[in-house]
Amino acid sequence: MSLDQYLNQTCIIMRPNPSGVDRYNQTNYSDQEIARDVRCRLVEKDIRVLDPKSSQYSWVQVTALFVPAGTDVQVKDMVKVENVNYAVMKPLERKRGNVDHHVSVVVETLNG
Repeated sequence: MSLDQYLNQTCIIMRPNPSGVDRYNQTNYSDQEIARDVRCRLVEKDIRVLDPKSSQYSWVQVTALFVPAGTDVQVKDMVKVENVNYAVMKPLERKRGNVDHHVSVVVETLNG
């Protein structure tokens, strides 16, 4: 299966940019659209996580987003797939074979 066939969804990538300061001297952010109609795919994936207290690994199920290589996706970006908003939490570890193939990141569903 080719990557183009595998990436069967489209998404919008938005990044928070500072837009000023409110009356409490807190920075306001507005979402700026970085890319539209980016080919992507959401999948449930098991990843290995190291527990720092016990120094043992455990398996955790996460939602992963795959996009073509070269796509600008960063931590704290917001991704909209099929009218559902996701926050980019962290990049997945790259394996040797897919460095130039695609980018994969862990996402979390945003409420509201």
